[in-house]
Amino acid sequence: MKKFSIKFILLTLLVGLYACDSQLDLAPTDIIIEEQVFADEATAETALADSYYQLFLAATGPTFVIADASLPYVGLKPNSTYLNYTSGTLAPTDYEVNDIWSSYYKAINVSNVFIDKIPIYGNYNEDVERQHIAEAKFTRAFAYLGLLVYYGDGALTENMNGQGLPLRLKPYEGFDDSQLISRSTNGEVYTQIIKDLTEAIPDLPESYSDAVKNKARATKAAAYGLLSRVYLYMGEGAYQDCVDAANEVLNYPQYKLDPDLLNLFPLNTDGTTSKFSDEVLFGFPTSSNKGNFQFGTNNIGYYNKYVFVDSDFIESIDPNDKRRTELIVQGNPLISDPVTKFEKTTFKFNNPDGRDDVIMIRLAEVLLNKAEALVHLNGINSESVKILNDIRERSNLDPILESDFNSPEELLTALYDERYIETAFEGRARFDFIRTQRPLRNPNLEEDLKVFPIPQREIDISKGILTQNQGYN
Repeated sequence: MKKFSIKFILLTLLVGLYACDSQLDLAPTDIIIEEQVFADEATAETALADSYYQLFLAATGPTFVIADASLPYVGLKPNSTYLNYTSGTLAPTDYEVNDIWSSYYKAINVSNVFIDKIPIYGNYNEDVERQHIAEAKFTRAFAYLGLLVYYGDGALTENMNGQGLPLRLKPYEGFDDSQLISRSTNGEVYTQIIKDLTEAIPDLPESYSDAVKNKARATKAAAYGLLSRVYLYMGEGAYQDCVDAANEVLNYPQYKLDPDLLNLFPLNTDGTTSKFSDEVLFGFPTSSNKGNFQFGTNNIGYYNKYVFVDSDFIESIDPNDKRRTELIVQGNPLISDPVTKFEKTTFKFNNPDGRDDVIMIRLAEVLLNKAEALVHLNGINSESVKILNDIRERSNLDPILESDFNSPEELLTALYDERYIETAFEGRARFDFIRTQRPLRNPNLEEDLKVFPIPQREIDISKGILTQNQGYN
């Protein structure tokens, strides 16, 4: 059988294989064949770290930034490159369009190695082997969802028959024409994501003994939290599943809303504050490297340097709201750029070198997922209003009543607005606005241009088997 090479750099394995590409990442490496990787638990555990690391590289940086910069609450300079992503002129040859695609497929490939090869070469405790496969299914599901919301044509507007993604479920073992595959539908990709998560959950632990691993590795609650997001994104027909997944998260009492926003998003002056709150289900512990900048920069700290919070957004928030008084702060006056130096910025990523831990799933989002789904199912209801009040209360806002709403649409609008403020600068706002049919930064952007184009490079390599999204034809 063909040996599948796995490449190590320092403590982190970097496979670096492009989807649909004949070129390998030629970083300095020591090659360890798969029999050795899966020969014992310690080696496999070290290799598994790369599944998370590649996901970290794919999901942070520009991928994270663009989702916020697509909306008007982020102030951008007139010549900012981030304006391209809502301008209507985005090109299939755009660098970030290609990089986001290839980075997620790198993460998927590493996950595929574990899922495919552990049953063949695994030679350690079977329960641990199953856990490792489950963790790889979690990271694969996370990566496919990250791709789908950017590139799936209609994936966020309930078009399950729209063109989704090439579903690669086997590791890349060298380029040949037989590996060229067409795009599955959005519905088929969602189905695979759900399959991966539901198959993973039985073999995932409820927790880990190490505090950092408890947040940085997949748990049952993290998988259920991600499922609640998936079902909400799917929309009609999946709302009860969203509620059920959120309720599963709530069965784990160790996760609770943090009463202190500054504990959830702590000051991180020196870049070594690694303190995930009890509210966090899953995240990337960037600060835990204690100064290792080469492998520990999230590329999001640019917010405090070159991006600011729009003044209209600030004024739209209640003056007593702690998300305004504590999480929006004065920018750095030492920055030379005259446009941004005196503006307000977000406190959520307050380390200017990108050394903050990155929260990817937290309880507030899961609760808002449930509240929104319940309104779609039951109209105005006390549970959705209670969730809304629980989140408002910790931000120092007065409670609201069921009687304050005359229709389910009014309650949905209140939930949308709450999510808008609560999760701003957390890398998902673009997708929430698309799925709820609210305008992005450019209110005139056509619907079929809200999805990214398929990278032209991938279409060329596939010899035309991959087809372009309709807005870019």
